[in-house]
Amino acid sequence: MSEHAGERYLVEAIRNGDPAAWREVIDRYQGRLLSFARRRVASGADADDLVQEAFVGLLRSLPRYDPERSLETYLFAILRNKLTDHFQQAGRARKQSLDNLDPAEQPADWVESETPSRRMEEQEALGEQRGALVSALRGWAEQCCEQRRFDDLIVVEMLVVLGLRNKEVATDLGMTETAVAGVKFRVLDQWRKLTQASPAARDWQEADLARDSSVARIWQSEGVSCPKRSTLGRHLLGALDADWVRFVDFHVTTAACDRCIANLDDLRSEDQRDEATRSALRERCFASSVGFLSRAPGS
Repeated sequence: MSEHAGERYLVEAIRNGDPAAWREVIDRYQGRLLSFARRRVASGADADDLVQEAFVGLLRSLPRYDPERSLETYLFAILRNKLTDHFQQAGRARKQSLDNLDPAEQPADWVESETPSRRMEEQEALGEQRGALVSALRGWAEQCCEQRRFDDLIVVEMLVVLGLRNKEVATDLGMTETAVAGVKFRVLDQWRKLTQASPAARDWQEADLARDSSVARIWQSEGVSCPKRSTLGRHLLGALDADWVRFVDFHVTTAACDRCIANLDDLRSEDQRDEATRSALRERCFASSVGFLSRAPGS
C-alpha cells in the first residue's frame, strides 16, 4: 500500500471511530510535529500542548479534510495555525490576516456579511481551484525528481522561497542571467500545459515566480518539493546519489524547509529516544484527544 493510500485508509478508519487507527496516526506524526514546535517555542511543555491541540484540530476539521491532500501537510498546517494563535495570545506576533489561514482551521464565520450558502459555494470553488493548482505543481515537482531536473527545482525555490532575483540566482548557481530567464520561461510553459484543462488554468506570468505570489504560498504550505521521509532517511544514512544529495542539501540548508528539518530532527532522535519515552508521548496525545474521536463524522 502506498503512503497516500495508507493515509486515506487511516482517515476513513478514524471517521468510523477506530481508536487503533487514531493511535497509529499519533504514533506516526507526533515526533516530527513535536520537533517542528520545539524549534519555535521556548517551553517544551508549550510544544507538547500545541501538538496535542493539533491532533484535536485534525479530528475537529475532518469534514473539511481533502483526502487528496497529504495528511502530514494537513497536520503541519494545523500546527502552524496553533503556533500563530499561541504567539498572538502571548502578544509576540502581529495580527495575521484570515486570508493566510489554512482552510483546515479557518473560522466558519470569516465573512460575516455573506450568507452561509454563498460562503460555502465560494469556498468550494476556491478549494477546487487551489486543489488543482497544488496537484499540478506537485506533479511537476515529481517529474523533476524522476527526470533528475534538480536545477529547475533549485531555481524555482530560489525565486519563490528565497525571493532572489535573476541576477542573484545566476551568481549563486554560476549561470548567466539569460540561462535563468530560460529556466523560468520553460517552467512557466510546463505549468501552463499542466493546468490548461483544469480549474487552475491561468495565464502564467513571470510574477507567479515571485516570493509574494500565490505559488510561493502554496509551494511552502503544501511542501510541493519536499522529499519523502524515506528519502530523508536515506540522506541521513548517506545512501543517496550525488544529484539527490545536492538537492536535499539545498532544500534543507539553503531554502530552510522547516517541515523537512523537523522530519530530519525526528529521524535523528528516533535512534536515541527509548520506547518508554515514545510511548509516554503517544499516550499523552491519545488521552488528550480520544474524547473527540466519538464526535468524528461517521463514528
